[in-house]
Amino acid sequence: MPGVGNDVVDLKDSGNIGKSGDDRFLCRVFTDGEREWIASFPSPDTLLWSFWAAKEAAYKALSRTDPAVCSIPHRYRVVLDAEDSVCATQKTDRLAGKVITPQGELLFEVAVSPDWVHALAAGSEEALSRLCRSVKRLEGGEGAVNPSAFVREALLEEIARRLDCLVGDLSVVKNPDGPGAPSILYRGELLTAEISLSHDGRFAAFAFDPATLPTD
Repeated sequence: MPGVGNDVVDLKDSGNIGKSGDDRFLCRVFTDGEREWIASFPSPDTLLWSFWAAKEAAYKALSRTDPAVCSIPHRYRVVLDAEDSVCATQKTDRLAGKVITPQGELLFEVAVSPDWVHALAAGSEEALSRLCRSVKRLEGGEGAVNPSAFVREALLEEIARRLDCLVGDLSVVKNPDGPGAPSILYRGELLTAEISLSHDGRFAAFAFDPATLPTD
């Protein structure tokens, strides 16, 4: 079963603005159908980065259990739900559907704001619906803090609140027995908690499955 994947994109980052006009990038990353949707959307950059984030989230979810999984975004095809396909020519704050990958299908959901898009991916509707997600602006702005450390601390604060423990009881480590994806260490014990971290530009985001946290 795939793990949890998330990806955030800063829509106002200088490197992300106007990317919908980069034909070479579009052809390398997106399918013909995806490019048609992007071209017809009122804000093509927003839909482009929503599709990109969905692909990245799906890849991250798969790579938690299979480190050899393909990472070529063109091979991850985004298919919108029927309802979202109808409204994809209008502005929306949410997109959902599935990503068809070389290893099978994953479900995704993208939250859309004026400043960022944030995608979640999971192997089932049940898993996707129960995920805890958060997008946070980097304190002091981009470059003022280490985004990796910032998002790890934000994740640990939320998990500590749910476990009713001290943040100092927790740490984020790479599981030496797995593909190198981040895991949670709780009072010296490696948890099976499904987590995912991401950052881009001025924003950092995390997602985790509360059902995989210890209940004792």
